[in-house]
Amino acid sequence: MKTILTVAVLIASAGCAAAQTKAFPVVQTETAFLDVCEQERVQREPASAPWARAECQIKWRWALAAGPMADVIIAMSKADGDAAQGTASMSGSAMPAGIAVSHNAAGIRFDWQKPGSEGRYNVTGALRSRGVTLQSLGCPQYPGASMGREKVMLAGVPGRQPFVVTVYSRAAPTGFEPGVYEVDADFSGNVPDMRALQAGRYPGGGGRAFAVDPTGWVAECPDPE
Repeated sequence: MKTILTVAVLIASAGCAAAQTKAFPVVQTETAFLDVCEQERVQREPASAPWARAECQIKWRWALAAGPMADVIIAMSKADGDAAQGTASMSGSAMPAGIAVSHNAAGIRFDWQKPGSEGRYNVTGALRSRGVTLQSLGCPQYPGASMGREKVMLAGVPGRQPFVVTVYSRAAPTGFEPGVYEVDADFSGNVPDMRALQAGRYPGGGGRAFAVDPTGWVAECPDPE
């Protein structure tokens, strides 16, 4: 049976935000989020210890801001036993201002850009805080930091079928260029292997980093936010 899921319209009001949180609650406390984030940051770069937690507090705020995107992604995922993809019905101001939402045959795409911005959202953190597990499938390596960072992941939600999420983040290199944040979720059940990733056959693949091709791929990398 096809499951049709209706996602509540999210506007900038406490009542609406509370309704969505109740549907897909945040199960990870802020302290737990910060502890894990700080530990991973310091493990990657020991010299970051003095400022790692402050950096993680920013990531927590960005994760809260990304909650509407995470909620829609979870709502669109297939429940175990479903043969057909659930759909999310959105109307009005479903997303925070500035986020463009588009649907395709496989899933959904979120796109945000703002001149001079370093970023504002953390979908990976928002998903994990809701109990979603994210397994890295691969990360393209771009020739410079100004080209941004990207990660393709397999997402697991208790009671739902796995799906693929790609997150691309690019802080604005200058005050005149745009900061970019793009999220693609694919619920088709197709999980790309490394050969498919290298060929650009993955959610959102192709045209990242302003058409600059990656110089290579690695299996694991830090979250792009």
